[in-house]
Amino acid sequence: MTLTVQLNTMLSMVAMGIWIGMAIDTYSRFMKQKKSFSWVTALNDFLFWTIQGLLVFYVLLQINHGEVRFYIFIALLCGYAAYRGLLEKHYRSLLEKIIHMTIRIYRFFRSLLLGLIVNPLKWLLKVLFTLCMMVITSLLTIMLFLARVLLKPLQWIGRFMYKFFRIHHVVAKVRQSAFYKKVVSIIELIRKGKNKED
Repeated sequence: MTLTVQLNTMLSMVAMGIWIGMAIDTYSRFMKQKKSFSWVTALNDFLFWTIQGLLVFYVLLQINHGEVRFYIFIALLCGYAAYRGLLEKHYRSLLEKIIHMTIRIYRFFRSLLLGLIVNPLKWLLKVLFTLCMMVITSLLTIMLFLARVLLKPLQWIGRFMYKFFRIHHVVAKVRQSAFYKKVVSIIELIRKGKNKED
């Protein structure tokens, strides 16, 4: 390994140490650590450190073909310490500003979407529903009115025929006939028989 490659490896590992410090602060900002043990938190921590390890190895692979030396770990620690000592406060402040700005942009676009699309669409649907109900109610009212108008003459004709042909006298005579009384008595016997079986 040449001196240039060693120098590039050292500088890259210092940069990766700074990156790891930034990644830890970002991860802890978004993933609130619970006091009690949680499998989800343990899995997230495992994935986080696995990704960081793979990133460090990928950088090593690009610079010195993946050769691991003792000074690489020292360079990582130096980069991490430099981040904690010099850059931590500035990065955390920048991270909070980015988060707040992202939230404001999200809220702006959300209110814009609600104001321009969702709320007018809701209002339009309410108007359409109201119009449909008005049309249906009007149609039902008209149909009921027409039914009454059409049934009135039939009602008059029925009453006229009932009186003209003296149907009520015919009905009374049928009820007084012996045949009708026999039929009624048979029906009553059948009903009594069914009641006894039950």
